Amino acid sequence: MSEIYTLLEQRFDGAHAGDLDATVEFNWHNGHALVGIRDGQATFYQDLQQPNAPAPDLIIYFRDEQQTCDIVSGQANPIDAFMQGDFRSNGHIVWVFQTLSAFSKQTELPGISGD
Repeated sequence: MSEIYTLLEQRFDGAHAGDLDATVEFNWHNGHALVGIRDGQATFYQDLQQPNAPAPDLIIYFRDEQQTCDIVSGQANPIDAFMQGDFRSNGHIVWVFQTLSAFSKQTELPGISGD
């Protein structure tokens, strides 16, 4: 399992996921990670081409894998990254921050309340 999947698995918190019901693709220049979030549970799809991998409802675009790890781990401020144009999505920004909150098990994300 790649570093990003390990990080996502470690940080997922079903209580913080709330009523989020979506398949989310974390996407960067030369890679991606796909996670389904439903009923407070996460399903990790290692390969977008695997037979049971659903199409993403939300795609969050990052500059690179390091930025993905930094934002998911809470080491980088997602609001600053968004304002600088380093990170964006194909959906509503509120949905993006709800998704990031679902991965805030160990620490609070800057600018986002996990509770």
